[in-house]
Amino acid sequence: MAAVLTAAQPALAQSCRPLRKAEFVVTPLGNVPIVSVRVNGGVATFLFDTGAERSILSAAAAKRLGVNVYYQYARRMRSLGSAVSGGDARLRSFDPGGLALNDFHILVGTVSLPSIQGRPIDGLLGADFLDDYEIDLDLARRRIILYAPPPCPITAPAWSAPFATIAANRSLHERLFFPVRLDGHSIAALIDTGAQLTTLDSDSAVTVGVSAAALARDPVTTLRGAAAEAVASRAHRFAELQIDGEALRDQTIMVTRLDLQDADLVLGADFLHWQRVWLSYAWHRIFLERRP
Repeated sequence: MAAVLTAAQPALAQSCRPLRKAEFVVTPLGNVPIVSVRVNGGVATFLFDTGAERSILSAAAAKRLGVNVYYQYARRMRSLGSAVSGGDARLRSFDPGGLALNDFHILVGTVSLPSIQGRPIDGLLGADFLDDYEIDLDLARRRIILYAPPPCPITAPAWSAPFATIAANRSLHERLFFPVRLDGHSIAALIDTGAQLTTLDSDSAVTVGVSAAALARDPVTTLRGAAAEAVASRAHRFAELQIDGEALRDQTIMVTRLDLQDADLVLGADFLHWQRVWLSYAWHRIFLERRP
């Protein structure tokens, strides 16, 4: 019996490891990650967007790739300051990072995205695709790796470097949110690879002690969402942002109205371009690499 138990323990440990499924080579565009995906046999460029509720393809890209759109009823996705609406499409083939998926559904609509060398980005990869995987965001090395979630709770990322573990919650919008402290106040944050800059909701700024008079003195910055809407924000300097006990001091964070139901603060590409992050949607955990 002892021999059987001893043999079973390594087998169980092996089964609890995440299985590597796909890898993206990242082309950074202002720090946000852009990846190539094969759609219906053609090549499309997507923004890898952990902050988006749904994957979306622009109408122009859908036409170029031979994607047929149908409108049973209007589909909507929240964007910064408004919403993107459109119709559903069923893709004949969808190959992100080496995966081969058939009959993948995607939202097709009017979406304004940045360009690479004069060519517009074709769409967003959102939570309806990403939440099926464990995600290793290694943007400093220009790669994103997807793993199949193991059948038992994951306790460590698939890297050897030191790490911190954050217990997260999963919202109705399929995003992972977790507590942080900003200037001594506890607020909820989420990691958004599609956001160029870390941004705080304006109502939450009041909660952490930022007065209207203080914001009025801050520089004005324009942010843009997926629907091409321009949203005015203020660049405010905070004394300290604490994430799992690690203090980031003298942080400049954008302040605008986010209207998110699951978070007050969006940690964007300015945070992620140096910080390796593992997102475990299945087990509601986030691992942050800690540098010695």
